[in-house]
Amino acid sequence: MITRGLVAAALLATLVACGSSEQPRSTKPVGSPMIVPSQTPGTPKPPTPMQPSTPSQPVVPAAKDGQNYKACNDGTCEVLIRKKAALNLSGDKFTATAAAATLKLTDSHGYISLSRNGSDVSRSGGGSAGGVAGGIAAVSWSSQDGPLHIATLTYAEGDTVIVSFTSK
Repeated sequence: MITRGLVAAALLATLVACGSSEQPRSTKPVGSPMIVPSQTPGTPKPPTPMQPSTPSQPVVPAAKDGQNYKACNDGTCEVLIRKKAALNLSGDKFTATAAAATLKLTDSHGYISLSRNGSDVSRSGGGSAGGVAGGIAAVSWSSQDGPLHIATLTYAEGDTVIVSFTSK
């Protein structure tokens, strides 16, 4: 029984010694010394590799006639308008303004506006205007004795729109 007690005490002492967090102090270095480079203040750090960035603006689809507004002279075209453009649709002259995903066509008779929310028309001097199907928004209008114009908005984002025109 005494032998068991001595063995248990020796085992307990060994376990306590192994669990100690205190490092044994040695006057002799063990193995080769480890060299740790020091970083002095002001030493530039190597640049971090950059991740590829995503485009900040959505990709704009291509318009058939691009920004060639002269293609509209015959009354049929598909053009991209950024901010402002001068258009001639079969002899009728318009100023096209793109802002807040809306296209506003202005002439001497008033304006026509197309956006994702639909269309708005204010025309004077006779003629008519009405909605048509297709695209994001579409509208048709005519002046007295003038051709019927149809505008179909197919893309609208910020100050950029793509619009198709047909005149009959």
